[in-house]
Amino acid sequence: MNTDYSFLFGSSNSGNDNSGFSLNDYASIKNGSYGKLMKAYYKEQKNEGKTAAEVKKETQTKGAEYSEISSLADKFAKTANKLLSGDLFELKDVTKTDENGVENTTKEYDKSSIVSALKDFAKSYNDFMSKATKSTNKNVARRAENLVGQMNSYFKQLSAAGVKFADDGTISIDEDKINKLDVDTIKRAFNGKDSMLNQIASKVSQIGTAASSAAKNLSGYNSKGSYASNATSIGSLINGEV
Repeated sequence: MNTDYSFLFGSSNSGNDNSGFSLNDYASIKNGSYGKLMKAYYKEQKNEGKTAAEVKKETQTKGAEYSEISSLADKFAKTANKLLSGDLFELKDVTKTDENGVENTTKEYDKSSIVSALKDFAKSYNDFMSKATKSTNKNVARRAENLVGQMNSYFKQLSAAGVKFADDGTISIDEDKINKLDVDTIKRAFNGKDSMLNQIASKVSQIGTAASSAAKNLSGYNSKGSYASNATSIGSLINGEV
């Protein structure tokens, strides 16, 4: 018999239509992968002894956690870009008046702005790492721990540029030391694509992306058996731990 199954796919021709069944979903059911996924999913929930409400609350908690880590990564990127862009490390005209009332203009670095940007960098780094290293997502936490190791390998150079390391892994800025340093020393560590800061920023960005992906992978079906608002395929039910 030639049975018409077209009604299963809704009114849209798009394979990613949230109003009906997708061709990818039909293929997953036909080859048995959907059934295996559902059995594994509900078996896990049964073994954990959690109610639907508890699972929902846990999912919401993890989603908030991963979203916060992603947001903190974005904030770090903004503080890092202030140092990486180079504007802070350009000589500026500074006019001063001496004791005789004579004005003199010289080219100087704005050390106060550099110190302020470095403090923002240290704070945003600490805020980000305090969450990322304790993440419930193994991939995010592992990447964050790797960054801790990388920071340790930079210890000598960063210390020379005015960064202080605490035993708990946090960092701070030695303002007195920075004010005495040659600006070129600070610039080598924090400015440009070859700087240590650029490599650190790249790692933070990768961790933020992993956290964002983890948040998206928490999507699934809602109580009515329809797609959740941010779920577009069966694959969204699968996370990195399955």
